[in-house]
Parts: sequence; structure tokens; C-alpha cells
Amino acid sequence: MAIVKMKRLTLLALNSDRDKIYDALIRTKSVQLKRSADVDGGVNADESQAREEVLANVSRVEETISFVTQTVERYNSDRKRQGGKVVLAKNGIARPKTEIDFDCYLGFGARAADTEKDISAVNALKEETARLRGELAQNNAELVRLRPYLELTHSPSWFCNTDFSIVQLSQLPVENVKNLQQLADSYETVSVELLCGDAELSVVAVVAHRSEARFFEKAAAFGLTKCPLTGDVLPRVTAEALQRQRQELDAQIAQRIKRITQFAERIPQWKVYVDYLLLREKKLAADGDVKQTDSAFVLEGFYPAEKETDVEAAVASVTDSAVLTFDEIGEGEFAPTLTRNNKAVKCFETVTNMYTPPQYHEIDPNPVMSVFYFVIFGLMMADVGYGLLLVIAGLAATWIIKQPSGIKNLLQLFGICGISAMIVGVLFGSVFGYTVWDKIFTDPSHPLHNGILPNPADYPMVMMLISLLFGVVHLAAGVGCKMAVKIKNKHKLSAWLADFPWIVVLTSLLLAIFNTAIDMMDYEPYKVLKLPDPVPSVALYVCLGALAVSVVFAGVDAKGLLGKLAKSFGSAYGIINYFSDVMSYIRIFGLLLSSALVSSVVNQLGDMVMANGGAGYVGAAVVLVFAHVFNLVMGLMSIYIHNGRLQYVEFFGKFYEGDGQLFVPFGSDTKYTLLKD
Repeated sequence: MAIVKMKRLTLLALNSDRDKIYDALIRTKSVQLKRSADVDGGVNADESQAREEVLANVSRVEETISFVTQTVERYNSDRKRQGGKVVLAKNGIARPKTEIDFDCYLGFGARAADTEKDISAVNALKEETARLRGELAQNNAELVRLRPYLELTHSPSWFCNTDFSIVQLSQLPVENVKNLQQLADSYETVSVELLCGDAELSVVAVVAHRSEARFFEKAAAFGLTKCPLTGDVLPRVTAEALQRQRQELDAQIAQRIKRITQFAERIPQWKVYVDYLLLREKKLAADGDVKQTDSAFVLEGFYPAEKETDVEAAVASVTDSAVLTFDEIGEGEFAPTLTRNNKAVKCFETVTNMYTPPQYHEIDPNPVMSVFYFVIFGLMMADVGYGLLLVIAGLAATWIIKQPSGIKNLLQLFGICGISAMIVGVLFGSVFGYTVWDKIFTDPSHPLHNGILPNPADYPMVMMLISLLFGVVHLAAGVGCKMAVKIKNKHKLSAWLADFPWIVVLTSLLLAIFNTAIDMMDYEPYKVLKLPDPVPSVALYVCLGALAVSVVFAGVDAKGLLGKLAKSFGSAYGIINYFSDVMSYIRIFGLLLSSALVSSVVNQLGDMVMANGGAGYVGAAVVLVFAHVFNLVMGLMSIYIHNGRLQYVEFFGKFYEGDGQLFVPFGSDTKYTLLKD
């Protein structure tokens, strides 16, 4: 369980064989390309424009996929009661990606022309549909404009001026008709007649002697405006024609939507096309990274040392005109990081990678970190029932989700940690917040009446001090990892003289305060754990002596007297940091206590509902299930964050640098497809 040894590949081959070599390397899943070093006479091609064109095409295809998907979903929603839904091909949770073999994937270019025709056809239908919907919007707007005039018995042109009067077909808000009528009554030669209208606008005919033309200026204050309609056709007749046109437009739009939905079955193929295009973009990026001449090119990359034979055979299978050299990775030289751990530890790699992957020359922190993450998770969750649910979720993810995915890995992580929650839950005797030890050992004087670990609500000091003591152990492990890093980097003297004493300090401090901690816990069954009286005193002296050694030799690797003194001063000041780090582990107690109290309140609420009998049992079941699931989810979120925080800050802070780059084989990071061997 460690970081896999990597080597560097340098390949010299003919330009005519480049694409075949790319495909061969993709098949191995073992080579990550890098920018080639400078070569005399070699240049890097500028493929930026070609890459932009490919990525633009990718966006175009993905927009088409999204458009067809949304169209089908709306189509099915509209036809929910009618039946005849269109089946939208989707990958399920079990297989989130489409599985495809290498030959089909790499040879997809032969079908690219047909796919492009499909994409163009869909986009043409999309444009036609948009145009028709624009016409339909205009049609609807015209119908809205005509709505107040539908009961008009004369055409708009019928209302025309005479030699001595002004005749105007007008409209105004319904609420102002009475005001307009009052205004007209104040004039001797003005008449207003209400003709028709709708809920918002009233249509009136206004007749005024030409000498009373100022009436229209005053009437404008009430919203009176001239009718916008013209012509000799009745508005009702025009509206009927528009309704027929609207039906035709609806039919044309429905026809095109139907044709668009027929492309739903080709979405899986389009997704493969997207990955094929992204592979072309990666090849173009590789073209820009290789050094080339008119006839040859030089390619460089990284690969796991154990895959050297496979890489060499893959290249030899496509060309006999290539020269390969394999070089070791020198000390301090960059290489991508590939870790190899067992399946259990593999799940915890996500936690580390969320912080930052390890550098190639570092030690892999996951085997040690996973143990502490596992234990801390159990201490924070500490319930058999919750742990069992997490184990079931982890097993279900393993059996149901057949392909690697983030959700599968997360559920497996929770499933493994659920075992820890069950173990600690047994120590507490907690099952969904109900205690069982007092039911098994009913005698209050029995040592196990309150459990191996007592209820944190009744004995808060017990769990708080256990959390702090565990923090000391966790920090000591971090210092041990720091020693391992220094020994790996050939700084053994500093590891043993500057760092190992801190392990002694933390261990002896644990022994020195152990009896005091037992007394503070005030839990009778733990009294038997007290150490003999001389042990804490001796441990205190050992702690002080080791602390002195650590401070004195902190600068053993520093240059010059001032450098050594500065290191020693920094080591002495580090005592404060260790103290604050230890105090951070109180969060274990805090999360445990909050989850336990919420569980207890939920159970009390369930008992209250259940006391009503009959329907109360059903109501109690609903309350208990919902509330416990809610408490579990909220607790999971908090534990995932705070457990990670203890690893990132307190544990990794002692030895871990990170900032590594994960090993990603060329062509393996597909978006929609999973390449099968």
C-alpha cells in the first residue's frame, strides 16, 4: 500500500504513425502525456484554433442533447394523460455511463458524418420551431389587440369624419368610462356612446363638432386613445382568420416537436460522439505538446513502471519504426501520483484528494489516515442503528452501482465507517438513541449498567476527556508519519532527535495526566484503570526531558548557529500549537452529544405520540422514521466535514505537503462513456 513507482517514456516515431500510436497508448490505460523537452530542429505545432473549433462543436452537440432532452420531457408532460410517451434513453444509477469497447470508440469517426447530419437536422427543426413560435406570439398579440373590438358591428373605417363633425372610434380603461361621459356632458356638441369592450378596455364612439376638438385633448387625461385598427373588415372576421392561422401554427409546431422527439433514441450515440470529439481535442493538445520535424515527432509521458512491457508491446503492435526509451524519475523530479491500496483504504482516498493529492515523492497518508478517520467517525456517530443503516447503504451501493462513480465511493466510505459506528454504539449501548445496557444489567450497582462508555448526557466529562486523549494519540501518529517522511528523505538524525521526542512527549503526557483524567470523569467502573501512583510522576519527568531534547535538537538540520536557535525557538513555541490542536478534538464530543440528544428527543416525541394508542402507533412510526433519518443525514454532513477537518489540519499539518497531481492516463477521462477492455 503505497505510491506506485512511475517512469518516464520518450518515444521517437514518424508523423504518419502518430494517430495509431495515440490509439495504442489509449488502449493501455497506462500513459499520461507531458510536454516534450526541447529537441534540436524540433518545433511545437500551434493547434489552439483547431482545438477551439472542436470544443465549439462539442458545445453544439451538448446543446442539442440538452434541447432534445428538454423537448421530450415537455412533450411527455403534455401527454401525461393521453399516453404515447416518448422513451428517453437515460443511464441509470447502476450504470451511469454508456459502456463501449475501444474499437467502437476509437473508430467512431466513420459514423461522425451521420451524427452530424442528425445534429444539423435537429438544429434546423429548432430554428423552424422558434420561427413558428415567433409567428404564433405575433398572432396571439394581435388577438389580444382585437379582443375589445370583437362585438363591433361596423368596420373601423366606417367611423369617419364629416364636414362639420369629428367621428372617432376610441378606447379607454373601463374604470374611466363614467368620467369620460361626465366630461362629454359638459359640452353641448359632444356625444359618447359605449359600443363594446372587455374586462380592461372599453370601446366608445365619440362624435364632436369640429369647434369642440379640444375635448379630445382633455379626454386624453382619462386614457382615451384612437382605435389602432383600420380597414373595412370587421374585427370579428379578422380574429376568426387569426384563430385559423393559430391552429395551423400549433399543428406545424406540434409536427416539428414530434419530429424532434424521434431523435431521442440517438442521444446515447451523440454522447459517444461528444467523448470522441473530446478525444480529438486531447490528441490536438498532445500534438501541440510534442516536438516535431517535417517527418518525425518526439513524445514524452509517464507510466507505472510495472506497465513497461505493456506499453512497449502496444507501440510495437502498430509500428516498427518507433524508438522508445524508459527513464527513472530522479529525486525531486515531477511525476504524477498513482496510489495502490486495498479496497477498504481506497474509499478513503477521496477524503485526502478533496484536500490535495500526495506528491509523487511523498509517503501515501491514506493507510494511516483511514484508520483514524474510521475510529473518529465511529466516536462521532456512536449508534448501532445508524451504523447498520450506513452499512446497508454501502452494501447496496456495492451491489447496485456497477460502475465506478463518486456517489458509489462515498456510500462505500459511509458503509465502512458504519461498522465503526456500530462498534462504538455497542460500547455505549445505543440503538437509535435507545440505551440497552441498563435493560440487560438492571442492577444500578453493576459496572455495566450504564454501558462500557456511559451516556454522554449523564457523564459529559467521560467522553470529552476520551476525545482529548484520543487527540493526543492522533497527533502522535502524525508526528510518527513526519518521522517516516524524514527517514525516507534521508534526514534520520532530525527524525530521531527532533521529532521522536515529541512522540515521547505526547505519550508520556498521556500517562502523566491519565489518573487525573480518570478522577475527573467520575465514572466508578473506570477507577480500576488507574495507573500505579509512581507512573504519572515518572511520566511527567520523561515528558519534560523529551520536550527539552526536542527543543534543543529542533535545529539539527539547520545551517549556522542562528538557524539552529531559530528552529529551537520555533519548537518551543510549537507547544502552544500542540495544545490548541488537542483542544480541537472536543468537536468529537460535541457532535456525539448533539446527535445523542436529538435521538433522545426524537424517541421521547415518538413515545408521546404512541401513548395515544391505535393510530398513535402509526403516527409514532412515521415520526420516528422521518426524524431519525433527518438526524442521520444531518449528522453525516457534520461528521464528514469535521472528521475531515481533524485530518486536514491536525493530522496532515504535522507532515503532509500534498499539491500532487493525480495520474490520469491519456484518453481515459471520458465524460459519458466507459471504455471496456
